[in-house]
Amino acid sequence: MNNNTKKQIGIIVNTLRGDPACILKHIDKILKKYDIEAIIIYYDISSYINIKKATKELKDVSMLISIGGDGTLLSALKIAIKYDISVLPIYNGTLGFISEIPPEEAYLILEEYCEGKKTLYEIENRTLLSVNIYSTEKNTSKEYLAVNELVLSKCDGRAIYINIIISGKLISSIVGDGVVIATPTGSTAYALSAGGPILSPNIDAISFVPIAPHSLTFRPLVIPKEDTIELELTEKSLKAMVTIDGYDICQFKNHDKIKAKISNKSCYIFQSANRLFYDILRNKLNWGR
Repeated sequence: MNNNTKKQIGIIVNTLRGDPACILKHIDKILKKYDIEAIIIYYDISSYINIKKATKELKDVSMLISIGGDGTLLSALKIAIKYDISVLPIYNGTLGFISEIPPEEAYLILEEYCEGKKTLYEIENRTLLSVNIYSTEKNTSKEYLAVNELVLSKCDGRAIYINIIISGKLISSIVGDGVVIATPTGSTAYALSAGGPILSPNIDAISFVPIAPHSLTFRPLVIPKEDTIELELTEKSLKAMVTIDGYDICQFKNHDKIKAKISNKSCYIFQSANRLFYDILRNKLNWGR
């Protein structure tokens, strides 16, 4: 960013939940105090087209603020990853495992950030999943980054047959509705609903979770950083669907391949210095109540 221009902060808003107008009013007051310009994205960025549009508009910001729930934060992170900047998640949704900071606390954190201080918050590195999809029909390869998870699932009512290859070795062939490969951040999302383990955000590992497997003996796995997971359909399955962070990416056909591993890149999220990950789990999952 040009040092002669006014400092900018981007804001992603979910206008359908809570009272974002009140939160925006407080943020605007703080930013004006420090002569910082707010670039606000009011439109829905839950589609790749709108994410690309917002990414261009936010090319000069020093950080992002997301106002909403985890879905809003995930969309904001897609933009933040491109520019290697951090996201301050202000919780204003229905469920917040990663967007856990309430507005009143977020205002204090934002004040500290603007003043160049760092006592109320930490910026946490989050593991990303690198996904390569190889199409044999088109002879192409595309790479994607997942904040939460990669899902390979059935397209219709029939179960799919999937070969699981880890670090070049065929581990098993499973039959079921599909599989979820999740980052630690995504371990509290779809992977958790499918029966997977919760991973602490500071663990360099990914979880592999079968979706409704026909064999009860196939259990979720935790895969270390060094290993690569490959997925392919067996001859008994013709097609499946690839979904990344809730976005349908493409149909996956027989003889196509997916390779997934921990990326060298990370994303960065503001976290309250006063709240541990385990406090969030206890509150959200009602442990001991």
